Amino acid sequence: MKRGTIIKQETEDSLILERKLMTQHYLLSLIRKYCTGCGICADACPKEAINLTKAVIKDGKLSQKPTVDLNADKCNLCGICAVICPTNAFQMTINKEPKIPVVETQSFPTLIKKIQVAIEKCTPTCKLACQEACPCDALEVIVQKNETEEITKILEVKINLEKCIYCKRCEPACPEAAITVTKPYLGAIWLNTALCPKECQACVDICPSQALKVENGKIAVYDEFCIYCGACQKVCPKEAIMIQRSGILHTEVKSGAWITALEKLTSPETMVKEIEAKSRYKLRKIVKEIS
Repeated sequence: MKRGTIIKQETEDSLILERKLMTQHYLLSLIRKYCTGCGICADACPKEAINLTKAVIKDGKLSQKPTVDLNADKCNLCGICAVICPTNAFQMTINKEPKIPVVETQSFPTLIKKIQVAIEKCTPTCKLACQEACPCDALEVIVQKNETEEITKILEVKINLEKCIYCKRCEPACPEAAITVTKPYLGAIWLNTALCPKECQACVDICPSQALKVENGKIAVYDEFCIYCGACQKVCPKEAIMIQRSGILHTEVKSGAWITALEKLTSPETMVKEIEAKSRYKLRKIVKEIS
């Protein structure tokens, strides 16, 4: 096989695209268990190399979530999918180091997403609330115990960034307000319960942040925990849910590729606002330099 050809490997748990060159080894991995089939990757892919299968719903429950497939003949391993995936399902490495080509060439930004823990505020009486609230098992509280197995001190809160989806569930759960979370995606979610089929909870089953729950026989929405991935919208059989992304927090970049992706992931209005904001900033900078 010709050197540089992208090889596709697929298992039950993952899908891998690999390219070996003389000095560089590219690896793009899709971890199935993290993927919700939200479609953000497909929307942003400049090569249209990502396809989605539809979800399977039986008796109102999610029987099979949407699945992602990668076309090795179209993909150029740019890594945009690894940048914008809200659930960390895509991972990209070059020579076994986490690197994303479009970020390395400064043609695409990284998303601004943060989780910070003020460990000095943590107290043993918290009952490990942040760890218990996390829907992704991304937090592990390291504690000190006495001889009766009572927690006497919180030593550390470990955060697994490969699992964290920045849903903010840990933030209000902490009784000492020791955790702050910054979501990369901004937006809103609407649910028209009048359209919901009786006993259907497919949206609840697919939601990675538990922003949707069944309460008193109806679907309840917790917008503050929504990561605006749109997975619920994809699986809803009656279009009862609408997700609108109003912005994406990201590092500075000057790139047509980013502007195109931003328009697809949000709206033309959001894209125009960002361009105008950049133009105003550039103008102020020029005026400051000549004054």
